[in-house]
Amino acid sequence: MKKLSMALILTCMGLMSLRAATVSVLVVEAGLPPGVKSSISASIWESGLMDAFFDAGHIVFNAPVMHIKEISGSLPPDVMRDFNEARLGGADFFVLVLLNYSGNNQEKLPEYPNEVLLKVFQVSTGSLLYETSITGWTKKTADEEFLIAKQNAGKLIPRLLVKG
Repeated sequence: MKKLSMALILTCMGLMSLRAATVSVLVVEAGLPPGVKSSISASIWESGLMDAFFDAGHIVFNAPVMHIKEISGSLPPDVMRDFNEARLGGADFFVLVLLNYSGNNQEKLPEYPNEVLLKVFQVSTGSLLYETSITGWTKKTADEEFLIAKQNAGKLIPRLLVKG
Protein backbone atom coordinates (compact mmCIF):
# COMPACT_ATOMS: atom_id res chain seq x y z
CA MET A 1 0.00 0.00 0.00
CA LYS A 2 2.84 2.40 0.86
CA LYS A 3 4.52 1.70 -2.48
CA LEU A 4 1.29 2.40 -4.32
CA SER A 5 0.78 5.65 -2.41
CA MET A 6 4.35 6.74 -3.07
CA ALA A 7 4.03 5.95 -6.80
CA LEU A 8 0.78 7.91 -6.95
CA ILE A 9 2.33 10.93 -5.21
CA LEU A 10 5.38 10.89 -7.49
CA THR A 11 3.19 10.60 -10.57
CA CYS A 12 1.04 13.54 -9.46
CA MET A 13 4.12 15.66 -8.78
CA GLY A 14 5.46 14.83 -12.24
CA LEU A 15 2.18 15.70 -13.90
CA MET A 16 2.00 19.02 -12.08
CA SER A 17 5.22 20.08 -13.81
CA LEU A 18 3.59 19.50 -17.19
CA ARG A 19 1.37 22.29 -18.44
CA ALA A 20 -0.30 23.32 -21.58
CA ALA A 21 1.20 26.26 -23.43
CA THR A 22 -1.09 29.16 -24.24
CA VAL A 23 -0.81 29.95 -27.95
CA SER A 24 -2.12 33.02 -29.77
CA VAL A 25 -2.62 32.66 -33.53
CA LEU A 26 -2.82 35.63 -35.90
CA VAL A 27 -3.39 35.27 -39.64
CA VAL A 28 -2.36 38.20 -41.85
CA GLU A 29 -3.19 38.38 -45.55
CA ALA A 30 -1.02 40.52 -47.82
CA GLY A 31 -1.42 41.46 -51.47
CA LEU A 32 -5.11 40.75 -51.97
CA PRO A 33 -6.75 42.63 -54.86
CA PRO A 34 -8.59 45.85 -53.96
CA GLY A 35 -12.10 45.20 -52.70
CA VAL A 36 -11.40 41.59 -51.70
CA LYS A 37 -12.08 41.21 -47.99
CA SER A 38 -10.54 37.80 -47.37
CA SER A 39 -9.82 34.45 -48.95
CA ILE A 40 -10.81 30.98 -47.83
CA SER A 41 -7.13 30.25 -47.14
CA ALA A 42 -7.20 32.54 -44.10
CA SER A 43 -9.89 30.41 -42.45
CA ILE A 44 -8.22 27.19 -43.52
CA TRP A 45 -4.82 28.09 -42.07
CA GLU A 46 -6.28 29.54 -38.89
CA SER A 47 -8.45 26.46 -38.31
CA GLY A 48 -5.70 24.01 -39.23
CA LEU A 49 -3.15 25.52 -36.88
CA MET A 50 -5.61 26.00 -34.03
CA ASP A 51 -6.88 22.41 -34.39
CA ALA A 52 -3.38 20.97 -34.23
CA PHE A 53 -2.38 23.02 -31.17
CA PHE A 54 -5.66 22.22 -29.41
CA ASP A 55 -5.37 18.51 -30.26
CA ALA A 56 -1.89 18.56 -28.68
CA GLY A 57 -3.42 19.88 -25.45
CA HIS A 58 -2.54 23.55 -25.72
CA ILE A 59 -4.80 26.48 -24.95
CA VAL A 60 -5.36 28.41 -28.18
CA PHE A 61 -6.89 31.78 -28.97
CA ASN A 62 -6.86 34.06 -31.98
CA ALA A 63 -7.43 37.58 -33.22
CA PRO A 64 -9.45 38.52 -36.30
CA VAL A 65 -7.71 38.04 -39.65
CA MET A 66 -5.70 41.12 -40.54
CA HIS A 67 -5.09 42.57 -44.02
CA ILE A 68 -2.05 44.53 -45.18
CA LYS A 69 -0.92 45.73 -48.61
CA GLU A 70 2.45 43.99 -48.62
CA ILE A 71 4.87 42.13 -46.41
CA SER A 72 7.88 44.16 -45.31
CA GLY A 73 10.84 43.33 -43.12
CA SER A 74 9.29 44.64 -39.92
CA LEU A 75 6.01 43.74 -38.31
CA PRO A 76 3.20 46.25 -38.93
CA PRO A 77 1.99 48.23 -35.88
CA ASP A 78 -1.33 46.35 -35.87
CA VAL A 79 0.53 43.03 -35.56
CA MET A 80 2.55 44.46 -32.68
CA ARG A 81 -0.71 45.55 -31.03
CA ASP A 82 -2.05 41.99 -31.28
CA PHE A 83 1.27 40.65 -29.95
CA ASN A 84 0.96 42.94 -26.92
CA GLU A 85 -2.67 41.87 -26.43
CA ALA A 86 -1.50 38.25 -26.48
CA ARG A 87 1.06 39.12 -23.81
CA LEU A 88 -1.62 40.77 -21.66
CA GLY A 89 -3.84 37.72 -22.23
CA GLY A 90 -1.18 35.43 -20.80
CA ALA A 91 0.02 33.79 -24.01
CA ASP A 92 3.27 31.86 -23.93
CA PHE A 93 3.65 31.84 -27.72
CA PHE A 94 2.51 34.01 -30.61
CA VAL A 95 2.11 32.26 -33.97
CA LEU A 96 2.01 34.62 -36.94
CA VAL A 97 0.75 33.25 -40.25
CA LEU A 98 1.47 35.54 -43.21
CA LEU A 99 -0.43 34.60 -46.36
CA ASN A 100 1.20 36.37 -49.27
CA TYR A 101 -0.88 36.77 -52.45
CA SER A 102 1.46 39.26 -54.16
CA GLY A 103 2.10 38.32 -57.76
CA ASN A 104 -1.13 36.37 -58.13
CA ASN A 105 -3.74 37.53 -60.62
CA GLN A 106 -4.85 40.84 -59.11
CA GLU A 107 -8.09 40.95 -61.09
CA LYS A 108 -9.94 38.40 -58.97
CA LEU A 109 -9.77 36.58 -55.66
CA PRO A 110 -6.68 34.36 -55.62
CA GLU A 111 -7.36 30.65 -55.21
CA TYR A 112 -4.42 30.20 -52.83
CA PRO A 113 -1.46 32.19 -51.51
CA ASN A 114 1.81 31.97 -53.40
CA GLU A 115 3.69 31.91 -50.07
CA VAL A 116 2.87 31.15 -46.46
CA LEU A 117 5.26 32.42 -43.78
CA LEU A 118 4.99 30.93 -40.30
CA LYS A 119 6.70 32.70 -37.42
CA VAL A 120 6.64 31.64 -33.78
CA PHE A 121 7.58 34.12 -31.07
CA GLN A 122 8.09 33.52 -27.37
CA VAL A 123 5.86 36.18 -25.84
CA SER A 124 7.81 36.70 -22.60
CA THR A 125 11.02 37.64 -24.42
CA GLY A 126 9.66 38.71 -27.80
CA SER A 127 12.24 36.48 -29.46
CA LEU A 128 11.62 34.72 -32.75
CA LEU A 129 11.87 30.98 -32.08
CA TYR A 130 11.04 29.54 -35.46
CA GLU A 131 10.37 30.73 -38.99
CA THR A 132 9.59 28.85 -42.16
CA SER A 133 8.36 29.69 -45.64
CA ILE A 134 6.06 27.42 -47.61
CA THR A 135 6.11 28.06 -51.36
CA GLY A 136 5.62 26.19 -54.60
CA TRP A 137 1.85 26.01 -54.37
CA THR A 138 -0.15 24.28 -56.99
CA LYS A 139 -3.92 24.39 -56.94
CA LYS A 140 -5.12 22.69 -53.76
CA THR A 141 -8.51 21.73 -52.51
CA ALA A 142 -9.61 23.20 -49.19
CA ASP A 143 -9.10 19.78 -47.55
CA GLU A 144 -5.54 19.50 -48.92
CA GLU A 145 -4.67 23.00 -47.74
CA PHE A 146 -6.16 22.26 -44.29
CA LEU A 147 -3.99 19.14 -44.05
CA ILE A 148 -0.89 21.15 -45.02
CA ALA A 149 -1.70 23.69 -42.29
CA LYS A 150 -2.14 20.96 -39.65
CA GLN A 151 1.07 19.21 -40.75
CA ASN A 152 3.04 22.44 -40.43
CA ALA A 153 1.54 23.11 -37.01
CA GLY A 154 2.62 19.60 -36.08
CA LYS A 155 6.20 20.61 -36.86
CA LEU A 156 5.88 23.66 -34.58
CA ILE A 157 4.46 21.90 -31.53
CA PRO A 158 7.64 20.07 -30.43
CA ARG A 159 9.53 23.36 -30.66
CA LEU A 160 7.09 24.91 -28.18
CA LEU A 161 7.63 22.11 -25.72
CA VAL A 162 11.41 22.57 -25.83
CA LYS A 163 11.30 26.38 -25.54
CA GLY A 164 8.29 26.66 -23.21
